[in-house]
Amino acid sequence: MKITVYFDPKDVKPTVIQNATVVLVDVLRATTTIPMYLYHGAEAVLLCADPGTAKKAFEKLKRGEGMLAGERDWQKIPGFHMGGSPLDSSREKVKGRTICFTTPSPLKVFKQAKYLVMGSFVNLNEVYDSCLRGNRDVVIVCAGGPEDSAFAGMLVDFLQSTLGSTPIVLAESAKDAIGLYKPWQGRLTDLLKESPEGKALIQKGFAKDLDFCAKANKISAVPYLKDELFLKEDPPKRKWLDDVKKSSAPQKGKSIKITAPLFPKNPEHPVPGIDKGKKGAKGHDDKKNEDKKHDGKKHPEKKGEKTLPPAAVTKKGEGKTPGEKRAKKAAGPPKPMFSKKTIATAVVKMIKKPR
Repeated sequence: MKITVYFDPKDVKPTVIQNATVVLVDVLRATTTIPMYLYHGAEAVLLCADPGTAKKAFEKLKRGEGMLAGERDWQKIPGFHMGGSPLDSSREKVKGRTICFTTPSPLKVFKQAKYLVMGSFVNLNEVYDSCLRGNRDVVIVCAGGPEDSAFAGMLVDFLQSTLGSTPIVLAESAKDAIGLYKPWQGRLTDLLKESPEGKALIQKGFAKDLDFCAKANKISAVPYLKDELFLKEDPPKRKWLDDVKKSSAPQKGKSIKITAPLFPKNPEHPVPGIDKGKKGAKGHDDKKNEDKKHDGKKHPEKKGEKTLPPAAVTKKGEGKTPGEKRAKKAAGPPKPMFSKKTIATAVVKMIKKPR
């Protein structure tokens, strides 16, 4: 990949851009404003040479399909809907419309270019991706301001530092652009304020435009030329993102079994059942029935009933009185805490994944 920078549009050679990705740069303010229109949902942008051409193009559009935008001496042209400020654009104004835009910028549309886009600090990262996807030589054409040269140097610096094994050749103009960018690295706002066009914008009351134009990677929109119209580039989806979606997507025709335990293991809520440490312990239902049975009566032990002392057991069944045997037989084995009607069962639920 060879990278070339032209600091003046008049110096561009047709043979150099014939099979290259061409990046047009006019930071203040054409190539910042046009991406904003597309970012806010404009259908397309038609770059017109003068206000008369813009009006003719606008009149050919159906009612409600187009808008007029342009500037002269940094001010909105009388009778136009918007000026040249990127802050004039909004989704409510431009969504779904074709913008007929005119500007005194010296940039030209090079139809002989293989692929032509517009770049500025606000969409730097997207322009960088576009240059990589093209896998062609890159030619950066600046409008002539120092801020345009700084953007060119910034883009060249990013490309040469991240291409890795891809062979890259820098023209002398590309090396010069890097040298113009490095002193302003991290101080883009100061650069714009000290440039001739920046000072003129401040005098006209557009100081906020400078702050916006200096913000790198503010929007994700790259205008590219197709049939004399600038459309929003639709980049392909990133491969890693598709892989993540496929791995996390449910498979059709399958279901998952979710089994909930009968009783959760929680020390604060022990599993109900027979206490093994106390033989013959009675359940909750037995205790309740006993309370009803003896409700209002004295305990049997308080009636003076005689209890026989336990006898020494030598053989199985010996040492027990007939009364003790009958009492044990009547009592029977301890009952569970829950009756048959209240036995909890494990929940097994079939949940189908969404298709």
